Amino acid sequence: MLFGCKRGAGRRLSHVLALAGALAFMNVQAQKAERPMVVIGAVVSTTGPAATLGIPEKKALELAEALAREDATLPFVPKLVVYDDGSDPTRAVNAVRKLANDDKAAVIVCCTTTPGSMAVLDTVKSLKTLNISMSSAASVVEPVSERFWTFKTPMTDRMQIAYTMDVMRKHGIKRVAYLGLEDAYGEAGWNEFRVLAKQFGLEIVASERFARADSNLTPQALKVRQANPDAVYIHSIPPSSVLAHQALTRVGLAKPIYHSAGAANAGFLNVAKGSVDGAHVVSGVIEVYEQLAASHPLKPALEGFVQQYSRRFPGEQAGLFAGQGWDAGNLAVMASSAAIRAGAKPVDGDAFRAAVRDQMERIQGHAGSNGIFTFSKTDHLGLDKSGIGMLKVVDGRFRLLPN
Repeated sequence: MLFGCKRGAGRRLSHVLALAGALAFMNVQAQKAERPMVVIGAVVSTTGPAATLGIPEKKALELAEALAREDATLPFVPKLVVYDDGSDPTRAVNAVRKLANDDKAAVIVCCTTTPGSMAVLDTVKSLKTLNISMSSAASVVEPVSERFWTFKTPMTDRMQIAYTMDVMRKHGIKRVAYLGLEDAYGEAGWNEFRVLAKQFGLEIVASERFARADSNLTPQALKVRQANPDAVYIHSIPPSSVLAHQALTRVGLAKPIYHSAGAANAGFLNVAKGSVDGAHVVSGVIEVYEQLAASHPLKPALEGFVQQYSRRFPGEQAGLFAGQGWDAGNLAVMASSAAIRAGAKPVDGDAFRAAVRDQMERIQGHAGSNGIFTFSKTDHLGLDKSGIGMLKVVDGRFRLLPN
């Protein structure tokens, strides 16, 4: 018997409560049924040379979708469709077309790499579909007048290199060497490096390139050592970033070695197996979020994301590239939601895609894993500098250096 009630009254109350619960459940299900579905497409590199970046990006996108589907306040139900481009720009272009034409994606997240992101620029423009890139090159979103449909989430090469050179200058470094990939990513890094070197008063004494598939980088390392730089900057991703670092050490270079954010991930440390201690890596602070001060503006957002990621993928910790997928997924959801709330309808196809793009451009003050995003008609990155830092590899782990 319910406390304080007669047996008959208790039964009636139980029936009323059960009915109320059933009605509430039916109401929630009805609301879900009434909400339209919006397809969010993604092209990531889960195989090939960029897989160490693409795999965590894909997982973070899946997490963003799962949490969004649980959010009954959203005016739509998201459906994530993901294709692997194998780290191949041509496959990326084909996957983007398939997402837009066959899967009817309202927004696309592509790609993991700069070569892939550059390759799809004309495709997303012709398809008139919002694309959110997870690559670093500023040229992916600049000039904005020619990148109307493209936005991005990671810090740019320019931001990375400027931050790195500021650190170099503070340590009295004057002569630098560049060692980078011979693809669009390496070219973008080199273009920024040579311009910024003049601004920071640094002399470039050597510039060497290598392919992603190269396994012997000793010739390039010897040329760099012969140039006698005060420091070397490597613009690459694992495993080639590790091979470049190891080659420099093997030929006897005893100078500081700096890496782009392409090396800011567990894959870099895992491939290196202790051989890159002392390396400096510019990165998003997500890699060392637990080392941030409690007052840091991104600490709450980073803690929340890392905890959610660890719960969904036990034994794994979210890093820089997972963060880029997380930011892209959440921004896609935010833009789609805002478009529907403003009156756009997913069934309207091209008109809805245009509305989602316009709402993306209006997102203000969103605290993501890479920093705080404030987009505009003249800025399709919209990222502040709160999420950038310089890390050092100590005993096989990243450590945040003081500013």
